[in-house]
Amino acid sequence: MIKLIASDLDGSLLDDEKNLPADFDRVHKKLTEKGITFVVASGRDFASTEAVFGHRVNSLMCICNNGANIYENGEMIICHSLTKQQVKTTLDLVRTMENTEPLVFTLDKTYYTDGCEGFMEWTKNPYSPMDWVSSYDELYNIDEDIFKIAIFDGSGNITDYSYPAVKAAVGGETAVYVSGDIWVDVVNTNASKGRALQLVQEKLGIPKENTMAFGDYYNDETLLENAEYAFVMEKGVDLLKEKFPLRAGDNNRGGVTATIKEWVLK
Repeated sequence: MIKLIASDLDGSLLDDEKNLPADFDRVHKKLTEKGITFVVASGRDFASTEAVFGHRVNSLMCICNNGANIYENGEMIICHSLTKQQVKTTLDLVRTMENTEPLVFTLDKTYYTDGCEGFMEWTKNPYSPMDWVSSYDELYNIDEDIFKIAIFDGSGNITDYSYPAVKAAVGGETAVYVSGDIWVDVVNTNASKGRALQLVQEKLGIPKENTMAFGDYYNDETLLENAEYAFVMEKGVDLLKEKFPLRAGDNNRGGVTATIKEWVLK
């Protein structure tokens, strides 16, 4: 019997316009009535996740920043930050690369500075408010715990350009994930969606055998590995489809909630 459901947001639970399925509240209410916990598992930070769910975020478990932070009822219960040296090494590398720019995530802020044209275009409609600093050097002087550095890649070939370069520079000391067509994420080695899901499972006393999960991209692989019922979205990457046989529908047609209704609520 399924007791825990974890879902990625972008490309999975959310449609391409970043909206929740129209039936999400109804489905979530029925899950709650059946004693089933719903967990959000995203590369987004908590502020961006809260922007999606509003007050509903306080009734959810939230895995944020690809597992660097876990929240329960709106309060952070687990966190894994990067060291100052890991931050410096990552920023040093990005500074030398064309068409790449960093976003630096602390607990409640996202820092950035002026960069390449594609990046500045993206900053006009970010997922959540961002804090601008006047120079790249100021990013080194952020005096807060840093949980993630998201690297914008405007090359159009992220898997051959920024990802291998970042992996070679800091991959031995940090976890590096391709989390979107234009994003590479750098987090603590203890941080992954899968490890975070394990911690949630341990906290709730729910094993993998009673867990369902949804994902669509490379950074969802460990999440799916830790669920007996691992669903790849219709538009998910081939790597996941080759590894996990179960399918959910199109994220633009409520693929996650439709699967939950078919498998759990029917």
